[in-house]
Amino acid sequence: MMKEMAHRLGLGGVLLLAGLLGWRVVVTGLAEYYAERESDDAPAGALRWRDDQPLALYRQAQIEAARDPAVAERLFQSAAWANPTDARVYMALAELWAKAGRTSAAIEMAERADELGPLRSPVLMGSAEFWRSQGRLDRMLARWSMLLRTRPETSTQLYPVLLRLAEDSAGQALLKPLLDDPPEWWNGFFVYAARNAQQSETVVFLYQARQRHGELPVEDEQRAYLDRLWRDGRWGEAYLAWLGGLDEQQIKALGAIYNGGFEAPLTGVGFDWRAPPVHGATVELAPTYGVRGDQALHVSFNGQRVRFKHVSQYLFLDPGRYRLQGRVRPDGLQTERGLRWTVRCAPEDPLLAESERFLGSDEWRAFVVEFVVPASGCLMQVLRLELDGRVELDFEVDGGVWFDDLSAVRLE
Repeated sequence: MMKEMAHRLGLGGVLLLAGLLGWRVVVTGLAEYYAERESDDAPAGALRWRDDQPLALYRQAQIEAARDPAVAERLFQSAAWANPTDARVYMALAELWAKAGRTSAAIEMAERADELGPLRSPVLMGSAEFWRSQGRLDRMLARWSMLLRTRPETSTQLYPVLLRLAEDSAGQALLKPLLDDPPEWWNGFFVYAARNAQQSETVVFLYQARQRHGELPVEDEQRAYLDRLWRDGRWGEAYLAWLGGLDEQQIKALGAIYNGGFEAPLTGVGFDWRAPPVHGATVELAPTYGVRGDQALHVSFNGQRVRFKHVSQYLFLDPGRYRLQGRVRPDGLQTERGLRWTVRCAPEDPLLAESERFLGSDEWRAFVVEFVVPASGCLMQVLRLELDGRVELDFEVDGGVWFDDLSAVRLE
């Protein structure tokens, strides 16, 4: 009998405990539900179900911060007790105490937040703003760097601010740690700066002060830098910067005309060949019979009408007399007036030389034209392959042509 009563009491205790645990789960679930709702009364609703719900305490404290900082402080502290690992709470306390003039305590809280939440975007943004308000711009930049690494979309907000720093001498000193050891997002920022900086000197600083530890500039960086120097007419600096970015294979292709044998790839950067895509024509480097190396320049057309001038290279020739020479093999090239090479002072005028016009079909043969670079007003030149024409019908073209061994030889 006694054993049966004990068994019943034990079973009743288990059922009571199960009921209490079930009720606890329900209460916790309701508290979390209200805490996560996006409304001003949601935190209070969550706290009615559970007065130690950490998210609800944090959100209610945010609501109270503007109207009653003392109440907000108590709520933030309760949230920290309820969840000691939430960096947002410590950051909020740091901001609250900083406004109250409790600087030392605020800094201690901000440092704790930085330790707990180094990769959480809201914490990083709040931390960056806190350190800015304290005049610790080095820490602000460190937080921004983490944001750009973990949340690339923040670049639309942060790149303009970083550029303003780069345009100021004091800000340039702050950027030194990033220039000494550029983070993975730096190239994206540099491209932005090269396009948007008010003065090209800012871009020159960012390019030249960067430590590359023996590595060459990456193509995106080099292209952006040269495009900016181009835009500002700083031709000499552009040429030197382009030379400084060449690897060993590219250096072997140097000459008055770079890569005139077409053995290296066409990069379209700096003083290399440029061959942008165009409807109706194809530009490629390909093997064929009779070449001096492994390949030659091949331009082919599909019979459509195209104002072709899409193979070019900028030259940096000293004043004097030159001979442009090369080898050509027309391959069924059908057009009214033909293709020709031209040399002009950059950007487009005046015309210094034009080669014979290439038409029809032929075996490999040489072509030559002489020209003079004037002593002034022609610091940079452009060599371009273009379709000659005066009226629309002149630009209907079919077939192809091969070129090899282009060079510009100084005669005096």
